[in-house]
Amino acid sequence: MRLAYCYDERFLQHDTGLDAHQLPDGSVLEPVEHPSSARIIRRTAQLLAASGLLDDALLIAPRPATEDELAAYHTRDYIAHVRRVTSEGGGWLDPETPVVPGSWEAAVLAAGAAIELTDAVLSGQARQAFGLLRPPGHHAMRDRGMGFCVFNNVVVAVRHAQRRGVQRVMVLDWDVHHGNGTQDAFWDDPSVLFVSLHQDNWYPAGWGSVDQVGAPGAEGTTVNIPLPPGTGNRGYALALDRIVLPIARQFQPELIFVSAGQDASMEDPLGRMLVTMSGYRAMTERVRQLADELCDGRLVVLMEGGYSLRYVPYCTLAILEGMTGRISGIGDPHEGTSELAQAEREFRSDQEAAIEAARRALAPYWRL
Repeated sequence: MRLAYCYDERFLQHDTGLDAHQLPDGSVLEPVEHPSSARIIRRTAQLLAASGLLDDALLIAPRPATEDELAAYHTRDYIAHVRRVTSEGGGWLDPETPVVPGSWEAAVLAAGAAIELTDAVLSGQARQAFGLLRPPGHHAMRDRGMGFCVFNNVVVAVRHAQRRGVQRVMVLDWDVHHGNGTQDAFWDDPSVLFVSLHQDNWYPAGWGSVDQVGAPGAEGTTVNIPLPPGTGNRGYALALDRIVLPIARQFQPELIFVSAGQDASMEDPLGRMLVTMSGYRAMTERVRQLADELCDGRLVVLMEGGYSLRYVPYCTLAILEGMTGRISGIGDPHEGTSELAQAEREFRSDQEAAIEAARRALAPYWRL
């Protein structure tokens, strides 16, 4: 069955530009690119196109999400606020989330693309789907943007799938930052299993501890696995094998989404993790096999964060390799370095202890 794929140059209208800071003497420190640079997505699209993995893909054209589709999660006041700020020349949705005039079209197209990719899988046109979307979404709350996110693409897509009759949905978020907006959306919804693998005590503050398991009536369907800085391929694999896969098999989803943030990589400036290209491939292979086992392969993977201009394209390519079961022949740019060897063998007792703490917190709700 074909892979559905969506990327559109109009996503890059959400151009966060340069990041400049005024110094006490009134001068401006030489600007650098905002961490969430559009160039990261453009370079990723270029590498994926050159890999050959998309040669037989079903190419999905995005369309703008409607206000009603966005309002399946977001308040109409917030939707109107985003439209107003962008139409007036741009500004800030929160102290970390800039928008420009083109951000409105990019954001509604990204949300609409998530819906179209979901439809491609549900209709049987494709077995799996990947969306190279911008802006990302998993931090966006009902009534505000945050963490570089405007609209919560995965939540909008899940709500659409539910309207189409899907009864049980799993969302796996492996972005290094906790997907607080997604957790908020499904906190009291026992029909959605939300699983987050993220760096402990990181962004956003107050979210993602092991004791956050869901509202009364939905306990256990929020699964948080905070991992210590320095966790790499082996730690993520153990968390999947020991907690995520057993819970998923008990939950029996009909459709699986992945919020794929490649900022847990060994090179990311906004994370302190050590996942490599081979680690992302291995995680994706596990999830693809899980989807094959539980839900006829129905898997939708949506781009979230990732801030290494050099390494995000390669880690994203590894995800496509894991989804398709094909190896592109494009190697890890760190191949042969001592840093890659160290990252791929790194595993410490504090990582195992963190996974065990999450397992104990979830054991009252699942057979673990």
